[in-house]
Amino acid sequence: MDTRGNTDPAEARDVAEFLAMLRELKERRGLTYRQLEQRAAEQGEVLARSTLADVLSGRRLPRPEVLSVFVRACGESSDRATAWLDARADVAARSRTAKTEPAPAGSDATESTPSQTAVAPEDAAVRPRDTRRAPLLIASAIVLVLTAAAATAWMATSGNRPADNPPPGSPPSDAASPSGPPSRNAAIPGGWIRIRPAGAPTLCVTDGRVQDGRYNSLVAVQRPCGGVAPQRTELEPVGTDTYRIAWVHPEHGKGCLKALSGGTADGLLEPWESCAQASSFRVEPDPGSGPGSGPSGSTRQANGGKPARYIFRTDGEQCLGVRDARTTTGAEVTLQRCTGRENQSFLIDPAP
Repeated sequence: MDTRGNTDPAEARDVAEFLAMLRELKERRGLTYRQLEQRAAEQGEVLARSTLADVLSGRRLPRPEVLSVFVRACGESSDRATAWLDARADVAARSRTAKTEPAPAGSDATESTPSQTAVAPEDAAVRPRDTRRAPLLIASAIVLVLTAAAATAWMATSGNRPADNPPPGSPPSDAASPSGPPSRNAAIPGGWIRIRPAGAPTLCVTDGRVQDGRYNSLVAVQRPCGGVAPQRTELEPVGTDTYRIAWVHPEHGKGCLKALSGGTADGLLEPWESCAQASSFRVEPDPGSGPGSGPSGSTRQANGGKPARYIFRTDGEQCLGVRDARTTTGAEVTLQRCTGRENQSFLIDPAP
């Protein structure tokens, strides 16, 4: 219990208890759905009454960013909001474990149904990622055979582009992925694009070095858009509203961003030559970016003709975001827990 008598969310043992705590928080603050919506708007965030009503009356965990906005609208501090997010992650993990545990001995296996083992999209676990990369030069033919199926880092290439890489200066290809036909969100521009942090729109997501030197390879950072050339960026469709972020460089060829996991590189995005093993992101309109940003709308908002804002989401729990919400040149763009904050919102528009 904290000093204001709030129930500790870490005590929630399952989804039902966690949702009950959220309802209790709302009742304790004495706020209506309309008031919560208004309080969120005053903080520059979006919390639709209908969404909140569905969450509190349902049986599924809210998405992390919805939870974060809700508890802050209820007057919780940043530290308390973090505690709620941590508790949500713990409950989601226990829920997944319970759904995948084998049936007790002697039980009738035929009673199992898909709903008992399937994991809800927003509760999907972040799977470990292979961070191995090939050496710079491979002389042995045997080693070449062994590494042909492995993902090699973008910067490890000797300059020869894979067959599917377009020559420098040519338009990017929207060819179908082996996993199925591409599906490009009509609101997202095709061809060469810019991805710009909403909190620092004069900067673009491109390659650079980790500021503290803990990792040596090139990774995704934010730098002035005027310094990105000759590298170009495209969104490569791999499914319904799902894309890989691809960079094409006249010297290094094509590389797709892979979210690294574990150790000092955890969360960093590194360009890999093997796009098939790179990360895929569901590109969703940012609900807080105003009208005209829906999936079937224009790439321009009605308000001032500004580019629409988008969220890059993966595995349900994690989103791309600028580290520590920095607006300075060189800050890393990393995979982090979704919070709904501006540092996880990006502008997508055609490259000049």
